[in-house]
Amino acid sequence: MKPAPVLKPGEITRERVEAFSAARHEDAAMLARRLEALRVLKDTPPPNRWDETWRRVDLGALKMDALLAAIPTDGGMARSTLTAGALPPGVVFGAFADVARQQPALLDRYFMTEQVKLSDGWLAALHGVFVDSGAVLFVPAGVSVEEPVRVQTVLDGAARAGFNHTLIVLEKGARATFIEEFRSEGPAGSDPALVNNAVEIRVGEGAQLDYVNIQDWGRNVWNFTTERAHTHAHSTLHWVMGGIGARFTKSAIEADLLGEHGVALLSGVYFADQRQQFHYDTQQNHVAAHCKSDLLYKSALRDDARTVWRGNIRVFPGAQKTDGYQANRNLQLSARSRADSIPGLEIEADDVRCTHGATVGQIEAEPVFYLRSRGIPEREARRLVVEGFFAPVIERIPLAETRDRLIEEIGRKIALD
Repeated sequence: MKPAPVLKPGEITRERVEAFSAARHEDAAMLARRLEALRVLKDTPPPNRWDETWRRVDLGALKMDALLAAIPTDGGMARSTLTAGALPPGVVFGAFADVARQQPALLDRYFMTEQVKLSDGWLAALHGVFVDSGAVLFVPAGVSVEEPVRVQTVLDGAARAGFNHTLIVLEKGARATFIEEFRSEGPAGSDPALVNNAVEIRVGEGAQLDYVNIQDWGRNVWNFTTERAHTHAHSTLHWVMGGIGARFTKSAIEADLLGEHGVALLSGVYFADQRQQFHYDTQQNHVAAHCKSDLLYKSALRDDARTVWRGNIRVFPGAQKTDGYQANRNLQLSARSRADSIPGLEIEADDVRCTHGATVGQIEAEPVFYLRSRGIPEREARRLVVEGFFAPVIERIPLAETRDRLIEEIGRKIALD
């Protein structure tokens, strides 16, 4: 029996891809990348319900063929704005399209060659066909970027698509902080929009990266992301994720620890309301020995919202002395909401410490009662309890402005009571 696809894509022709590239005045190398992605796309079946990571996904309202047909050749896409202070010599920080034109060798070396590959699935190949906005950060060996670099990617109310690519490469001993925010601007259009983003992170030997990714798309957006990081020997990655907006989100987030004594810390907060659906698939892959990974994802949900977190720690043969941990905590603010939490372990080494935990619960009456006894109204008391629930993760965001904005958005969702 042939598996039923989760989504039904339409036909994308070579002529359309050539027109898409020509409208951006791209060189032959970039067109060749797109056409190779198109070849892989045609040879790759779309996701189906036999795939465990898609079994709980409800895409009955998504008309993928119509969304793909609506992708414009020129204009009507997401746009990215980059901000940075003075950068040390040798650092490259630029818009994806600019780097593709000005430093094609950098893309030849790192763009969808190591972390996110065209062969990673139908969505990854589709991203390679239409990648349009985004940013590239390259930090050479031994260089520290002292001030955070920032990227804001905006989808205006009339835009129908966004294919944003984030490429971060830190060579040996480099240091940087990268803060990325995605949002819709103006009133959301009545027409649905498709976002299909990719994040590639390479943290070289002894390097240190703080990466923050905050998503606040409009409620007309179907949001899909493929995100993967590689850490090398004695490197440290701290990856913070925030999910607030979009009608639907499906994110594959993976950290591969490839060198001994590497560290990957993954923190996430997400708040779903109304009929939002958030699906996060996280993977911590311990390939090398003596590595540590620690994941803490926290969610709140209300109304008829649904969240699904599916996490896995995999320890490869020979990855002895692994220290792996994952936890997912969910706070239900309505009886109609639903949170699925599915942790998993795959261990192929015999000298490891791997643990996981997952909880789903409601606001406890005692802290609310305590706050009300101090004269705080019930709605404000509930807001403070929810903010306190998220605080351990939000405090890890290195930029106060981003922390405050995320707290404000969470407070706005709570105030809908």
